Amino acid sequence: MKEIISLKNDLIKEAVKLHQKKYRENFILLEGNKALEGAVSNNLKIKYIFSADKKLLEEYKNYETYFVTDEIMKKISTTESPSNIISVAQKPKYSIDDFYKFKKITLLDNIKDAGNLGTIIRASAAFNYEGIILYNDTVDEFSPKVIRSAAGNIFKIPVIKISKGELLKFKKTHKFVATVVNSDKTPKDIKIDSNTIVMFGSEADGLCEELLNLSDEKITIKMANDVESLNLALCAGIILYLL
Repeated sequence: MKEIISLKNDLIKEAVKLHQKKYRENFILLEGNKALEGAVSNNLKIKYIFSADKKLLEEYKNYETYFVTDEIMKKISTTESPSNIISVAQKPKYSIDDFYKFKKITLLDNIKDAGNLGTIIRASAAFNYEGIILYNDTVDEFSPKVIRSAAGNIFKIPVIKISKGELLKFKKTHKFVATVVNSDKTPKDIKIDSNTIVMFGSEADGLCEELLNLSDEKITIKMANDVESLNLALCAGIILYLL
């Protein structure tokens, strides 16, 4: 265990840079024990671990740990109340080739809310989906808020961003199911009997026209007439569970 007391230390500066997407090419920031334990259990390289709690750092004595001040923890953290442990870990990399073999995939189109994305990642992992595809201008899956919202599950399921050309190749291997607000069919009306991609759009705009045109089925959640709408993450959780 080493000690850092200066906010100007190079390792602290490096960790703070990971707040920004442009610096997360190879490493990511993990806030809290759940995220760190998830990275460790999935054999990701842990570069540094920071904490103002020496006893907590002793649990990770096989890693490069740094005892720091509360002021430094606030500097590294992306939240007003810092986690008691913050680490820098290797960013996982996944191959699209593996996705063509997956039976059930979640696709998210133009999702801007990091909390929604993290919660949907968590639900996808819980309900045995094998991969997640991000399409169009969806928020960075390794932003600190997404990682926190996924509650340690970000490393349990591969997440990739793909282009239109790459997506079209899935038409040879997968059935496309679009979630919409006005279909006559519900999740209970269709049967998953082949490799399937279940697609969700943003709360504001829904799925883009391009993805709607690719769909083989369209489904919706029927609600009471006096309920205007449900949160995207809640809708996704219901549908992923039912399918």
